[in-house]
Amino acid sequence: MTFPGAYRVACGDREVSVAEDEALLRWARANGFSPRQAQLRALDEGVMPLRYLKNLWALSFEEQRKVCASSVLVCGCGGLGGGLAHLLARAGVGRLRLVDPDVFSPSNLNRQWLSTVEGLGEPKATEAARLLRSVNPLTETEPVGEKLEEGRLDDLLEGMDLVLDGLDNLEARFVLARGAARAGLPFVHAAVAGWWGQIRTFLPGGPSGLESVYGRRRSRDSAEDASGALGPAVSAISSLQALEAARILTGRPPAYAERLFYFDGETGAGEFLPS
Repeated sequence: MTFPGAYRVACGDREVSVAEDEALLRWARANGFSPRQAQLRALDEGVMPLRYLKNLWALSFEEQRKVCASSVLVCGCGGLGGGLAHLLARAGVGRLRLVDPDVFSPSNLNRQWLSTVEGLGEPKATEAARLLRSVNPLTETEPVGEKLEEGRLDDLLEGMDLVLDGLDNLEARFVLARGAARAGLPFVHAAVAGWWGQIRTFLPGGPSGLESVYGRRRSRDSAEDASGALGPAVSAISSLQALEAARILTGRPPAYAERLFYFDGETGAGEFLPS
């Protein structure tokens, strides 16, 4: 069948059948499907949602479908997590489960993509889900406005394909890392302080855990708190995390598996550090 509302456009040296958001949403309403299911049905029919056209041919048609079929847990909706969630929604991730117990405050405005003056005082997870629905109504957003705790984590990981660390404290990071390992899910860690940031991916059954990065430390170093957090540095690391997520979700080799990448925003240099 031809998906209702589809039409053909040029994409590079090829033509592609596309459908706009309104056609997909209209089809979903008429047939009792969710917007996420509508975009998957279109892709199954060989129709690319028009909003993802510029992903081709950096991603293949099948890789885009994998992204749209995926479910990702984003823990933290602030600097790292907010940038991550925003980029993944635009990329077409089908379902985003967003975990954060905090509310937006004025000091978030320098770097947190999902913070706005109008949203100050609002719960981060709820506000993030609302804003992301306006960015991409085809992506399901599920806000969870509670503290990350060991006893609840297995439920949060249920049905997920990937776990992304957008947290700001070590205790919660270790809880998340243990849960991801227990669930057999890839876990992408990142952190930022001042001008610099780091990223490392831990794959299921891998030889090391988050201890390989932090050793016995379980609290944030006071020097990190004194460094602040520059918006461009936060955005650079969240973008690297989002690219790693895209690689993992499409089945490509991850770039940061079992090795720590360090980025120095002052010099613009990046390097892989010894494990």
